[in-house]
Amino acid sequence: MTRKLYMKILFMLVLVCFTSCDNAGSKNTNSSFLSLLNISDSTSQADGYSANAATVDSTIVSHSLDYIGSESDRKILLGTKTYSGNTDRIFVDGLGREAYFRGFNLAGNTKLLSDGFKPFRNATDAENALSLLGKSAGSNMVRYLIAWEGVHTSVDTINYAYLDTVILQLKAAAARRMYILLDYHQDLFSRHLFNKDSWYTGNGAPSWVLPSGSYPQESCGICFTWGQNLFSNEAVRRGFRNFWNNAPFSVSNGTRNLQTEYLWQMGKTLTYIKNNLSSQEFDYVLGLDPFNEPMDGGMEGLTPAQWDNQKLWPFYAKVRQTLNQNGWENKWVYAEPMVFWNTNFGGIATGGGYLTSKPGSGFVFNSHFYDAGRMSLDLTGIDNGTYFKALDEIRKEARFLDIPVFLSEFGMKLKGVGAQDTARMISGIYQAMEISDSQQSTKTRFADFYNPAVSGTEWHWDYYYDNHKEYMNGNTSKLLTAKDAWNDEDFSVIGNYGTKPNMDYHVLQRGYPRKIQGSLMSFYYNTIGYDTWNNVFQWGAIRTTDTGTSYFGDRRFIVVIWAGKRSNAPTEIYLPPHFSGSDIVLITDKTIYNKEIPTSPQNTSNEAVLIPDPSRVSGSGNILTVWDDLDADEDSENSVHFLVAVDAAGASYSDSLLSSIQADLKTRVIIQKKSPIYLIGKMTYGGYPSK
Repeated sequence: MTRKLYMKILFMLVLVCFTSCDNAGSKNTNSSFLSLLNISDSTSQADGYSANAATVDSTIVSHSLDYIGSESDRKILLGTKTYSGNTDRIFVDGLGREAYFRGFNLAGNTKLLSDGFKPFRNATDAENALSLLGKSAGSNMVRYLIAWEGVHTSVDTINYAYLDTVILQLKAAAARRMYILLDYHQDLFSRHLFNKDSWYTGNGAPSWVLPSGSYPQESCGICFTWGQNLFSNEAVRRGFRNFWNNAPFSVSNGTRNLQTEYLWQMGKTLTYIKNNLSSQEFDYVLGLDPFNEPMDGGMEGLTPAQWDNQKLWPFYAKVRQTLNQNGWENKWVYAEPMVFWNTNFGGIATGGGYLTSKPGSGFVFNSHFYDAGRMSLDLTGIDNGTYFKALDEIRKEARFLDIPVFLSEFGMKLKGVGAQDTARMISGIYQAMEISDSQQSTKTRFADFYNPAVSGTEWHWDYYYDNHKEYMNGNTSKLLTAKDAWNDEDFSVIGNYGTKPNMDYHVLQRGYPRKIQGSLMSFYYNTIGYDTWNNVFQWGAIRTTDTGTSYFGDRRFIVVIWAGKRSNAPTEIYLPPHFSGSDIVLITDKTIYNKEIPTSPQNTSNEAVLIPDPSRVSGSGNILTVWDDLDADEDSENSVHFLVAVDAAGASYSDSLLSSIQADLKTRVIIQKKSPIYLIGKMTYGGYPSK
């Protein structure tokens, strides 16, 4: 028998073992360093890839991209990772890799009657818009907005024609490998609470659940923004109170209750959507956001803690039951806290940590964050580290609830300057979603070694920006065409039917990890963006020692650090289209590519491959796939790995310099367990070294 034939037979035997072994015996340590991926659902092992990689024979190297699009690749489950006493719930795919999501809200257009309460007017627009979204931003997830008014047109009546249109648009997202969070969107409860001459409007509840005479004449009083209606408009406030109290109201054939009606139509909607998507398409639906930005409308003598326990979370429990009863038992309720729970403006915040019983595995903590302070009176400029504290509060609440975390809305109005600079604010929030420095007893300019990354969807991607035709509150003398055409909002990151960025495209197009072979410890994408005044801001560099040289501070780069190995499928990093594919310098703990990364597997140990983003149109970004093959001195639980990918267009680095950086990174990251991400330039707040 030749050595080649012997190795082939041995490889086939190992492959058979991989695809037939039961994962139930997978080791789950709880060492002081790391307990990785305690996966709560059984994992699929299609295409020869296994979530239990502890038995990998590193002398056999066979890499394939055939897993892409497989059932195991599509499926999203829940897992757990623990580091330094902190336990975090995470998303994992069916191959065992930790999953991370980035995308946009689709879209504020759903608030408009003129387009039938949908993100897109028709399937063709949806397909065009989603193709452009994939090309421009590389999104692997969308928060898809629907409206109660669109679904539930009258008592005991579901508008299935509306849902048919929605389903075609969901299919278009799934065809482009975009995961979907279905969002029942409301703002100010309902447009039907406003009169035709009002300065403001709402969206959400249909008119028939708000019988005439049950609500006062709406008035916001002296209002500077539409959000003040939540505090001073009694019609809006009563709508919320009636919802949480499940208030009765009369219809032609008897008496109904507001929340009960809402849950009834939700069940009909969920069943219809599931029955009209293929199983493959339904894999891309992650769950339901059942109520956008909850507001109490008046505590009625309750404290915020009592309101959470007696009003908000009992509603979410009913939503969970509705999902279970309608074929969505494996999807999650993306539960939002009260909208002002962590606001940074004045004394509005109601706080967190209130729930007396943890919600369990069927939920995701789904927060929003807008910088209300800088959107109003705070004149503090936006530089490095502005939002670390705000995002850490969100992580803290997810840990308290013991469920995964998601940020389904954040953003900034266009053309903001100074303390409201659009590009700086959005970049700062993304920065804080990726890294923090909260674990350090003495402030340094290094990021924390471990920081649970927060997936999210930015507000928003409006295909019809500046091209609307909405009569505000039905008033034919108030035709709105400009901006987002709703309460003077101006947030869409794109215009001209998705072809023109409304902000610096370097901020719009960002690199991020989609799937990680082990547990993601931290990652950081160095933007180098341009603010509204065309000033460059650059906030990160690589340092391999506590003091000394900083590398790549003038480059766009991504750093990813992970621990352990739970899959033979590779780590996948999305790199945006402005990242020069042929000029990428890649340093991992095992390999260096000084540009010219191969475009197909060469079956060499610990290799990397650069491919076009699958299922996307020409000109989209690339996927950097990196395999970690378990070496003899490594274990699948605790071994730490890293990669640094640099857009080196117009620059050259010697092989000896890259080897030196790699060696020093191994010491810092793998041995010392320290982050190499170093914050440069001006910090927003004090307490940091001067440079």
